[in-house]
Amino acid sequence: MQNKNRTTISLEPKIMETIKQIAINKGTTQTKIINNYLKQCIEKEPEKNKIKINVITEGDTNIDISDFIGSIKTDKPFNAIKFQNQVRKGE
Repeated sequence: MQNKNRTTISLEPKIMETIKQIAINKGTTQTKIINNYLKQCIEKEPEKNKIKINVITEGDTNIDISDFIGSIKTDKPFNAIKFQNQVRKGE
């Protein structure tokens, strides 16, 4: 199961009505419709607008960190959000 983030966004009523109708017509959820549309738009964005973090490793010095997503294992569960909040607080 993929992690999900919850957020609140304000959309124009006409957009929400359209998303709701598309979801009904396709027999899916509004969340899935919004996620799919956002993914499609992000894919069309120029690379310069997307987040890129490079890491330095032996040999190839320009490996994208996204190549490592899901490849790190730990002995116990790791709460990335908790860790990020601790970093922001300077803990």
